[in-house]
Amino acid sequence: MKIQLRGADYIVKIIELLGVEKLFAYPGGAVLPIYDALAFSKTKNILVRHEQAASFAANGYAKITGKPGFCLATSGPGATNLVTGIADSYADSVPMVAITGQVDAHVIGSDAFQETDITGICLPITKKCFQIQDIKDAPHIFKTAYEIAQNGRPGPVLIDIPRSIQRATIELDSDWETKFVSPERIRIDNTSEEDFANALAIMKESKKPLIIAGHGNLLADSYEEIRSFAKAENIPAISTILGMGVFEEKNPLYFSWLGMHGMKYANLAVQEADLILAIGIRFDDRITGRLKDFAPNAKIIHADIDRSENSKNIKADVFLHGDLKLTLPKFKLSLDSSNQSERKEWIAHLNKLKDRYPLKKANYKVFNMISAIDVLDKMSPENMIVATDVGQHQMWASQYLHRMKPNHFLTSGGLGSMGYGFPAAMGAQAAAPNHSVWCISGDGSFQMNLQELITCVQEKWPIKILVLDNNYLGMVRQWQEQFYNKNYSGVDILNPDYVLLAKAYGVASACATNLEEYTDAVKLAYATDGPFLLHAKVLKEDNVLPMVPPGASLSETIYYPETRVPEEEELKEELRYADTLMAHKV
Repeated sequence: MKIQLRGADYIVKIIELLGVEKLFAYPGGAVLPIYDALAFSKTKNILVRHEQAASFAANGYAKITGKPGFCLATSGPGATNLVTGIADSYADSVPMVAITGQVDAHVIGSDAFQETDITGICLPITKKCFQIQDIKDAPHIFKTAYEIAQNGRPGPVLIDIPRSIQRATIELDSDWETKFVSPERIRIDNTSEEDFANALAIMKESKKPLIIAGHGNLLADSYEEIRSFAKAENIPAISTILGMGVFEEKNPLYFSWLGMHGMKYANLAVQEADLILAIGIRFDDRITGRLKDFAPNAKIIHADIDRSENSKNIKADVFLHGDLKLTLPKFKLSLDSSNQSERKEWIAHLNKLKDRYPLKKANYKVFNMISAIDVLDKMSPENMIVATDVGQHQMWASQYLHRMKPNHFLTSGGLGSMGYGFPAAMGAQAAAPNHSVWCISGDGSFQMNLQELITCVQEKWPIKILVLDNNYLGMVRQWQEQFYNKNYSGVDILNPDYVLLAKAYGVASACATNLEEYTDAVKLAYATDGPFLLHAKVLKEDNVLPMVPPGASLSETIYYPETRVPEEEELKEELRYADTLMAHKV
């Protein structure tokens, strides 16, 4: 028996069959047929208040679930408003399917109302772009898009659908849904025995090997494999910011993260190592510093899903092309009596560097971003999910959140998108409704997507928002201080009363001007069932350290200036406040 389906109904049913549970979207003329069909769909349509938030939310959803996040917008400005989120997902290799409406097929190219060449715009920032020109092609295109988004190096795919295609009809077998074959994740392994033999020879000779673990380990779900690998080999490890959570903070082989604002001891470890095992990283400039001086004494074994990363920025002595879930277990054990003692000495040396260049402790006498984030970390459950925006608060969150689980720290790494954090937290909460989700934002970043407060109210998401307000675009101000003779141009930012703003949106809130008020506010946030905004008025001028200046090498990492040893009273204050935090701990 045959049935007739409208194109829009067919498309929405295909989306359901792909297992898409949440769709972050905003309506418009070129997607009205799809919206008409969504009203009867099992896929939940989440109405954001700006299309950019839809693409960022899809990003956050994908990071938590490991499956492509889906977003939808109309043609023209709706489609172009998705672009920043698409580009962000491309930079950080996050699987996403972005669906856009388009003007009727017969007027494409005529500069019709709300027409943009969105496939042309997105070609450089997607893995692939499709435009459906025949409704019969819809199942193949959607399935292919899903597969491309999640397989290999993940990333965004765009599907553009003319309105005339949505209105078209198609004749189908009545049981067509039962014949739909869902896409599967395909894990590739293009490594050879020769590759691993070459790697083993280098590893056996190494006296100071070092693992750099990147985001690829989280994307491949291979964090257990890399932890087992490091333990079996007794090789110390550091990570990138996006690799936070790959290793547990308390792991004795883990020495935090490297790069521009990474730990000085992690940066020095790279410079002293004689072998870098680069696992799921792309040697971004923020972790390499001056390229010609990166790891000057080290050979490089690079394992990655993307063949194009082979010797792109740093020349690899051995490149292992494959999915890390399959690649890591294939390493042959190199630890033996010939290198065992040297590896122990190497780890002992790194512990000495860690003791010599520790992360500065939070000073509970000062209400700044450091003390605020440190207190939040101590008061929160270990399975907390955090999404940050971009700026000083992002770096301090990366430094002072010490218990992040895999895929529980969401941040914009490659693109550095202000406005990312709040929508990403929304996507995370939609994916993990029973988890505690925080958005840590700056006063500049938060104003880029604060309209989504009402989305949280409408969806009844209990997201907690920490706005760290220093009345500055803090990271820009820091650079102007350090490299532009304190010429503070365009960084003084006038902020609204966030408590009144939250009230207007129906969101519970509190303002804190000192650490005592702040601690009470965090406790109140956790006691509140719905969304909560905490407006923290922190120290106005403060700089993120350590820091590798632009154009410098990791060896030139700037550390904190010399400070006096805390007096006895300050130490007592630290202990007293630590006891207070334990009493408030959630």
